[in-house]
Amino acid sequence: MWIFGSFFRDLGFLYLPGLLGVALSLYSVDLAESSLLYALIVTAFFDSGHVYTTVWRTYFHPEELRSSPTYWVMPIVFFLIFSTWHWFSFPGLWNFVVYATYYHHVRQSFGFAKWYQNLNHQSRKGSDYFLYVLFYLPLLAYHFRSGVINQYYSNQDFFLYPQHNLFLTVLAVYACTLFAWALYEYRLWRKGFREYNRILSIALPGLIYGYCFFVGRTATQVLFPLLMTHAVAYFGIMGQSLQRTRPKFFSSFGKAILIILGTALIFGFLESYVEEFIIGKRSNQTILIGLYLTPLFLHYYHDARIWRKNHREAKILLGH
Repeated sequence: MWIFGSFFRDLGFLYLPGLLGVALSLYSVDLAESSLLYALIVTAFFDSGHVYTTVWRTYFHPEELRSSPTYWVMPIVFFLIFSTWHWFSFPGLWNFVVYATYYHHVRQSFGFAKWYQNLNHQSRKGSDYFLYVLFYLPLLAYHFRSGVINQYYSNQDFFLYPQHNLFLTVLAVYACTLFAWALYEYRLWRKGFREYNRILSIALPGLIYGYCFFVGRTATQVLFPLLMTHAVAYFGIMGQSLQRTRPKFFSSFGKAILIILGTALIFGFLESYVEEFIIGKRSNQTILIGLYLTPLFLHYYHDARIWRKNHREAKILLGH
């Protein structure tokens, strides 16, 4: 029981991209700094580009667009929030963006794990708790490490507090949680539950997150495996959802993927250009920052709606 219909498809979309990112970071720890092309592809195409593909299930979907006034209200709300935040120079803007992004990434992994539970016809609350703890503890530990990067949007994205004893304490709690999770899965195994898909949805992303925050020290090691894991999975699941929910236009999975990749390519590199040559060159950036962050948080907000089990297209999306 696999989200994309087979183990190998799930492996290709959900897990191999992150593992490839880890392999590249082991091959070259500073690839992000030494290769402009690689950095541009990952940050512009994968990271920024995937944000705009949500439009095909929202603003480019007439029926969905008519289903809720939030599609017109929330762009104004987000623009006002972030432009006001920047105008008054309130602290923590970019910290908020970074932590909200991480929460969004974890929620995607949680969504895939819950999808497998739905396919297995087994609800596992214990598994949900373990997923959250195993995904958040590495980030917590990162705050106490020394000599790590602290820059993506700004120069101080994380609230770092290098303290080796605290780092070791979190690491010990993480190890105990891993052991407890192994016991939890062993008990289910002894009862006859062979939920390979759900276990994989925690184990492999958990391994990638652990590597990034316990081991990673450069942008290549910390950021790129996470960005590749999240974006490629989103490309795949968006393509599948469009094929199922709008089959007249997205007549095949291949066509849907090509349109999704084209959308990511165009909007991702356009945003990269705006960020580099417009926002970075203007002295008064308040309006531009509001416009820059609004699509990102619309992506976060609408993602939290369109993938829920109570959404009007959920049964079609889940293949019921």
